[in-house]
This record gives sequence, C-alpha cells and structure tokens, in this order.
Amino acid sequence: MTTEEQKIKVKNFFEKYYEKHEILTILPDVPKEMLAEGEDPNEEWQRWKLIPSTVSDKEISELENQIGVAFPEILKIFLTTYFHLFDGPVGRHSIDEPFLAVEEAWNPILVKAGYLPFTWDEEGYFIRCIDLANMPDEEACKICQIDHEVLFDFDEDSEVSREEVEAVMTDVADNFIAYLEGMLD
Repeated sequence: MTTEEQKIKVKNFFEKYYEKHEILTILPDVPKEMLAEGEDPNEEWQRWKLIPSTVSDKEISELENQIGVAFPEILKIFLTTYFHLFDGPVGRHSIDEPFLAVEEAWNPILVKAGYLPFTWDEEGYFIRCIDLANMPDEEACKICQIDHEVLFDFDEDSEVSREEVEAVMTDVADNFIAYLEGMLD
C-alpha cells in the first residue's frame, strides 16, 4: 500500500469513526480550537470536532527520540491526520496533548522487546502495540495487546526477552489498517 493510500484510509477511518460514535464527541473541558460549531465554551460539557493535525515531522522525530523507537509510517500518518478526543482503542490526540495516547501507553519493556505501544483500550487493561518484528514491511506488522498488569511480573531493570513478552501478547489485527477497519465493523 502506498503512503497516499495509507493517508486516505486513515482520513476515512477518522471521519467514519467520528460519525459512528457521535455520542463520544461530548466531553468536559474541550480545547477551544476543537469545539464543534455553535458550542458554548462556558458550558461544562461540549461537543468536539475533528480538526486537521498540525503535528510536524520534527515533533514526531522528537517523540521517537524520547521513547527510543522509530515509528512505522502508518503511525506517523495516524498522528498527523486529525486531532481528536477519542479514548480507548483509538487513543486521544488532542491539540493541546497531541501524543497523549502514545505517552500514556509507552513502556520500556515493550519497546526493548520490539513492540511499539500506542494506546490503552477502553477499560484500561490492555496496552495496544505494533509488533515491529517485520519492519520495514508495515503490512506484516501485527497489532497486539498485553494486559498492563502482566508487566508488573517483569523486572524493568533486568533483561526481558522478546519471547517472554511475546508469550503474554494477544494478536488483535494483522496490521494497523486492519486494526482501524476492525473498529468500523
């Protein structure tokens, strides 16, 4: 799949998911720039809207350096398409906290084992990750999840093998696009 095709799929995902989950667009403390048309900024609960992301390649590069892993192109596209306030399997990327989901999900054990955490699920039990074992073939990089409590069994200061982490991972989707498409079903 070309980069342009990935961009179209991600953009379409956001717009369809937003339409499908309109009830999720009412939240407290919506950033002013993300308020839906006609919303009163003085109200406690407000509708929000998708707005085009202004995240730069430089900001993505800084985040990659901060967490110690290069992102697949599809995740960069995902983070630079729209600011949104979805939680759970999509992960929140607000105008005032564009990398919140990635930062909250980040775990050094997972990164060292070759997994890139990018969000927590709706109940907060599972950390969703991109399995980087097949990079640079992004279409072969599975989406997996791990119960965050399992990570307490690993010692962050000692070496944890990929095999140990892989044994407690569960596959969620064949790749990132399949993951997004699965949320629309």
